[in-house]
Amino acid sequence: MKFEPPIEALFLKHAVSLRGYLLGLLADRSAADDVFQEVFLTVVRRAEDFRRDGDFLAWARGIARNKVRELYRRQKRSFPFDEQLLEVLADAAEEHEPRLDRQRESLARCLDRLSPRARQIVDLRYAERPLSPPEIAERLAWTTGAVHVALSKARAFLRDCTQHMLAQGASS
Repeated sequence: MKFEPPIEALFLKHAVSLRGYLLGLLADRSAADDVFQEVFLTVVRRAEDFRRDGDFLAWARGIARNKVRELYRRQKRSFPFDEQLLEVLADAAEEHEPRLDRQRESLARCLDRLSPRARQIVDLRYAERPLSPPEIAERLAWTTGAVHVALSKARAFLRDCTQHMLAQGASS
């Protein structure tokens, strides 16, 4: 018997892609977050509608498209995209998904290689509720300049590390 992951696991696997798709359709991050939550609830509620041999991401993007349309209707605004453009966006996102997955994996592994202090600063700067460099400096009792230097070094390390990992993956 083949193991079938729960629908929530499939959603989590594709959450970054779905969120990016919504951010591409909605310039407002807050609105995209609200629609993202609605998409999750709809996916869970309609789990039995998903064919397990089907393309989960395409199915979830269809739900996302409909939720964006609903948002525009509620706001009494016309939907700014035609159906053809939405399909082009969905196809482009799907085409780039494997490359983005490799980049995310490489970045996650490189984040694990940061020193504990560098990781702490990066986490504070890029958290769900990010802190500004002056706020990080205050929290860590550093100067703002020291935070900027540490962030710059961490970014350079992450860039070099991910490029190296991606190059290794391409040559294997």
